[in-house]
Amino acid sequence: METGFLRFFPEAIDHGKLEMTCTSSNGLSEVNEGTYTQDSFDVWTRYNGITRAQNATRPYVTEVRRICELRPSSEPLSMEYRVEMATERTAMQPHLLSRLRKVPEHLQIER
Repeated sequence: METGFLRFFPEAIDHGKLEMTCTSSNGLSEVNEGTYTQDSFDVWTRYNGITRAQNATRPYVTEVRRICELRPSSEPLSMEYRVEMATERTAMQPHLLSRLRKVPEHLQIER
């Protein structure tokens, strides 16, 4: 489980800079910085932006990148969320990939 906050710093109506803090149940805390547009964001750990609990086990995570893309023009509407990680033993590599698609109205269950 993860929890965190996003802080947006607009540079224009449709893009800007983004700060993201994220804490995981395994004791890893991140401060990520990056950019956003109206349909995506891309953030990564910078400037030693990772802290971990004293009892964390090795290999330690050394870098994290998070990318989220909305695809409003695709049919059906979709969102893709990717997390890449590097550790003391491995270079940056895919860690998590999630794809969500909106269910077309004719297939939705009425409640």
